[in-house]
Amino acid sequence: MKKMRAMIIEKFGDPWVLKEAFLDVPAPEEDEILVKVHGSSFNPADAAARNGDFGKLIDVSSPRILGLDLAGEVVETGAKAKKFTPGDRVYSYLSIKRDGSYAEYAVLKEKDADLIPENLSYAEAASLPLTALTAWQGVYELGELKENQRILINGATGGVGVMAIQLAKLKNAQIIGTASTETLSVLEELQISQIIDYKKENPLDAITEKLDLIYNLAPLNDEQMKKLFPLLKDGGRFVSTTGVPEDAKEHRRITVLGEQAKRGGERLHQISELVREGELKPMIASTWKMEDIPEVHRLHEAGKLHGKAVFLISR
Repeated sequence: MKKMRAMIIEKFGDPWVLKEAFLDVPAPEEDEILVKVHGSSFNPADAAARNGDFGKLIDVSSPRILGLDLAGEVVETGAKAKKFTPGDRVYSYLSIKRDGSYAEYAVLKEKDADLIPENLSYAEAASLPLTALTAWQGVYELGELKENQRILINGATGGVGVMAIQLAKLKNAQIIGTASTETLSVLEELQISQIIDYKKENPLDAITEKLDLIYNLAPLNDEQMKKLFPLLKDGGRFVSTTGVPEDAKEHRRITVLGEQAKRGGERLHQISELVREGELKPMIASTWKMEDIPEVHRLHEAGKLHGKAVFLISR
């Protein structure tokens, strides 16, 4: 049996529970593809999984491979997998319920993958799936952003925020973004309507015109979220990736929604088309090797990881 290098966990805990191992290369089921992984990336959900925050979704009774973003080359297809052929470059947002992309090979459902746009490297492709799919669903599907509306992206300089800004621009939206002093340059580069340094300004004071949509990507508590609600117009929408107050779902003046991003090659294909047209561009802050994965998790825990971090997997 061929072996592969992987970064695994066998128990929950701090970043140093991640360790290198050599495991059997998995075989694809009939509706799956086997991919040689060239790129993965860090997402906060990876750290949550490592900590045990997802409960029974993550089983560590045997070595578990994390990693939700994948970019690589198809090397084998299952008997009923007809969408791709060996040699195809593909990318995907993987299921958190199974082994991920912190390894030299991964298997996944072919329906969850799409061809990597020709104008992207593996590293660029690895930075996109989870962030772009989350932003697509948050801004377009749950947020229902329409032409020329006003949107606040709270916590706008992370991977999802950068994608959300680009998607909102395609609707000619007036975009307000919050960031820390250290990451303001990201928003300046994206040229949005208004930038708020949340360490120096209160959005409640800085925003003087009502909003159509607030897209919250920051880890706010219930009271902090509720303080933002008055910024919305009647009929406005508040969408959050970090949960919402339970009693706020019954709010009559506005719509309050929590978001949990869904996988799917169909949405990813729409994102691919925007990338091919130059309408959506990856923004990578840093690249790392597989052995650096624990250190990247540590930087995240310390609040020192800014922007999208990509792992270059295959040697």
